[in-house]
Amino acid sequence: MEQSAPSWFRELDHTADTGIEVWAESLPELFERAAWGLFAILTDPDTVTPREAVSFELEAPDVQALLVRWLSELNYYHITKRWVFSRFEVQQLSERHLVAQAWGEPIDPARHTIYTEVKAITYHGLKLERRDGQWYARIIFDL
Repeated sequence: MEQSAPSWFRELDHTADTGIEVWAESLPELFERAAWGLFAILTDPDTVTPREAVSFELEAPDVQALLVRWLSELNYYHITKRWVFSRFEVQQLSERHLVAQAWGEPIDPARHTIYTEVKAITYHGLKLERRDGQWYARIIFDL
């Protein structure tokens, strides 16, 4: 990751994988920041123009699984459609349901350097909790 990271984000070194930690005032904001963090691992979000919105509506058994599913869906879209995203908005979020949009564009090799490929968003070391009045997440990506 070459750009300077915001204060609410930290990249983690992890054996054969990589991970992120994010903090936010609200759970929807945490999901948005986690999505931004995924794409900060993949490319420089500053090079991505949020041209078009893609909608996502997802279900999962619990909120941790929902976070993994959200990031997995974004990564799947990135891999299969060859898109990158730089802006995210969670419109509805409950324990098991998410409605959100991501704004981005198709990969343009002249503008978007893809740093790595994320094979999977893992449950290994996953944390999603309230800490000191803020939401905190740690997510490990299988590279």
